[in-house]
Amino acid sequence: MKKRVEAKLRPSLKKIELEPFGIAGGVDRSRPVMLFREMGGEAVLPVWLAPVEAGIAISQDQATPGSPHDVGLRALNEIGVKPLTCRFSEIVGNHQYVEISFSGSKKLKSLRARADQAISFCLQAKVRFFCTRDYLEAARVVDADQMRFEQESSHHRDGILRGRSTYLN
Repeated sequence: MKKRVEAKLRPSLKKIELEPFGIAGGVDRSRPVMLFREMGGEAVLPVWLAPVEAGIAISQDQATPGSPHDVGLRALNEIGVKPLTCRFSEIVGNHQYVEISFSGSKKLKSLRARADQAISFCLQAKVRFFCTRDYLEAARVVDADQMRFEQESSHHRDGILRGRSTYLN
């Protein structure tokens, strides 16, 4: 008599702590990717950023003081509120979302934000980053889709933006 072995396929909801690892250019260099690495592991989480957000994140790693987030963080500090963690929580279309948790306020416990708009704030606040294994897998699919989109759109981009704005040549 053979024993039947069944693997239980459950979502992996265990939190994984991440550390900022670096920033890479996108396929056509128009949209940078922030890379987070699993602490003590092999997994890498790609997070697509707007160029301005990536520039802020890069500048925060330099020895030069000053960030657009300094004033906001000082204001939070004055009222006793501190950002604690940033958890990658959801993917909607090609957008990744985070939940930023705070201490020191009865009203502000957490805040949901798009990851591409919150990463440099979280880096400046020196919060801890987390996600789940399921989130890592879902982000890989989004990353592959985004790379395919970037490749396809880069072939058609020449001249598209020309003349639409006084700032674009």
